[in-house]
Amino acid sequence: MNVSDKLLDLLTIRQLLLERIIAGENIALNKQLDSIAAEITKALKGKELTEYQGKRLDKAIAELTSIMKLDAPDLAGIATSEASFMNGAFASVGIDAVLPATSVIAEIAKSSLTQGATIGSWFSQLNETARFNINRAVKNGVSLGLTNAQIAKSIMGTGDKGSEPMAKARRDAMAITRTATQTVANDVRMASYMENADIIKAVQWVSTLDSRTTEICMARSGKTWTFPDFKPIGHSIPWNGGPPAHWACRSTSIPVTRSMAEITGKAEDQIAPRTRASMDGAVAQDLTFDQFLKNKPPAFADEMLGKGRAELWRSGKITLSQLLDQRGNPLSLTQLESKYGKP
Repeated sequence: MNVSDKLLDLLTIRQLLLERIIAGENIALNKQLDSIAAEITKALKGKELTEYQGKRLDKAIAELTSIMKLDAPDLAGIATSEASFMNGAFASVGIDAVLPATSVIAEIAKSSLTQGATIGSWFSQLNETARFNINRAVKNGVSLGLTNAQIAKSIMGTGDKGSEPMAKARRDAMAITRTATQTVANDVRMASYMENADIIKAVQWVSTLDSRTTEICMARSGKTWTFPDFKPIGHSIPWNGGPPAHWACRSTSIPVTRSMAEITGKAEDQIAPRTRASMDGAVAQDLTFDQFLKNKPPAFADEMLGKGRAELWRSGKITLSQLLDQRGNPLSLTQLESKYGKP
């Protein structure tokens, strides 16, 4: 196994762990949203809004919409953890890497652009949009003579399904958080590559290859670009800022190290075997998550997926992509068994 394959192996494990982290952030967001929904419902148990007119109605709606304030997740811990992971990954393949400065990591967590905006900006926009949609739902309800209970129903929706303001807010919050987490992780990795640019000659795009992989990422998976100027190697596809390439993108990159001969200027037969093994300049094999887990002991899949979910996968009832719903959120074992049966 060459250096890039070893790094790919480690990175695949890391991607599985990131899914857990994202799931945890989603749970926290759902708790916040449940609390907001409960407050809005409580506020609508008072006097019927249809009895209000003019300024009194505007004031009541303003008080109602002000309840909608969803806080963006703090990604500082993820950024720090990712930097530590990259340092450990380099060390595990014999590379004495330089870690990005703490200030750089902190700035990435705060200022990384997810599809053109920071996570803070996205959540500010999410709150503003949700307030507008709640305002509109209330005014429509009042104009139609709906009761407060009916207005509440038009605001809530069921979970993240439907077009209701709270349902839409849940969907948007999950998509922003998933993409922002991947963005921060990838930006920290890229900062690590920059700190060690003297031993890195290229970057290789790595996509999660399954039925949910987009054409954008399938076309790029396994391809390489020069580093740090990102010129295509053996193809014409532009880097375009690298992964994540779209909302809910699960792609990342791994470094292609220079060979020891390239670093030292010596011929291969002049380099000690132990030193030569640490750097080889090779790209990683293209690998699917299914292939990756099949090459690991059963206990590894049990730990990564949970024993019940792993048994469903091993029995052929599900693929790894079916562990997630269409929005990329993990499905529970109960949900999976009701849909696909028991192993």
